[in-house]
Amino acid sequence: MITSLEIQNFKCFANLRLPLGKLTLLTGFNGGGKSTALQSLLLLSQVLRHSARPLSFPLNGSFVQLGTVGDVLPSNADASRVEFKVDGDLDEVIWHLAARSGDRFLSVMDDRSRELSQGALALTEPVDVRAALARLVYLSAVREGTADAFPIPSESGLGFTDVGTDGRFAAYWYDKFVDSEVSAEKRHPQEQATSFRKQLDAWIGSLFPGAQANVQLLPQVSRLSLQFRLFDTGSWRRPANIGYGLTYAFPILVSLLAADAGQIVVIDSPEAHLHPSAQSQMGRLLAHFAAAGVQVLVETHSDHLLNGVRLAVKDQIIAHTDLEIHFFAGATRDTHGVVSPTIDRAGRINDWPKGFFDQSDNDLSVLSGWK
Repeated sequence: MITSLEIQNFKCFANLRLPLGKLTLLTGFNGGGKSTALQSLLLLSQVLRHSARPLSFPLNGSFVQLGTVGDVLPSNADASRVEFKVDGDLDEVIWHLAARSGDRFLSVMDDRSRELSQGALALTEPVDVRAALARLVYLSAVREGTADAFPIPSESGLGFTDVGTDGRFAAYWYDKFVDSEVSAEKRHPQEQATSFRKQLDAWIGSLFPGAQANVQLLPQVSRLSLQFRLFDTGSWRRPANIGYGLTYAFPILVSLLAADAGQIVVIDSPEAHLHPSAQSQMGRLLAHFAAAGVQVLVETHSDHLLNGVRLAVKDQIIAHTDLEIHFFAGATRDTHGVVSPTIDRAGRINDWPKGFFDQSDNDLSVLSGWK
């Protein structure tokens, strides 16, 4: 796992340090900096996929399209450089990057790894941070949608399951793993069958009761057809005829079920297109897979998803110490504007910052005449 992220002189942040848990929720106002924090990890990942020790960091790639140096360097920055530091369980890596106006990349000035050994730091070869970032899987909020057929990935040699930022390869990986056995830690508590197919149906059924998924190969066009039905004896239907929520959630479940232990999965808005009850179940589901060994980072605007995670803590699905919550209120000249409420073992949040999922209470107060 990676345990913390530090950013200097990147977009809205002059200086920011974020602890990361097995499950990390990034919440807050639009424009508060949530995406910026994730973009730093995504930038590192898209570069490290191609080289463990790159000489430069292109700002535009498969995960992020950041433009030029002028778009990522704060206007009030006191230096023309960007710094990222990522800590892991065994080592930490620090990148010092030169930022020259007009460039579409950041040049590596210094690239250091330090192994954590018995509490002391010593210069050494990297241990696990680079590998963890190179194997990061990212699902954006924009998905392939209700297509009639989905492609087979052409990129080979990654060595891990990547459904694509828009989920377009989820059908391929489902078909590849459909009869594989799912590890005990990831299995749905109410499904005894251990196959990937049965486990995905059980998990998708927790979001959409009775729903099931199926994939068929279309050999004539080298594509795959994704189908859903809403009960055992129902007809298989195209995604366009079954509701967008199922298509949206499907790549999330494939990624989590197929992820290796310790692999990082970043998901933007997993609650999108889901009914509030399904959003809460999504929170519990994410907590389950995080507790099973997949490191999950989520950007969310859903109080229902948050409450699902809190219920998972209360029900001992995940330990409260394995959860990190960060609320982004917006950086200013004096502060990064990030507050990190903590949660106890009963699922209670110790501090409720203004604007932190309090809109329902505020609206009800006005409607009831209390305000």
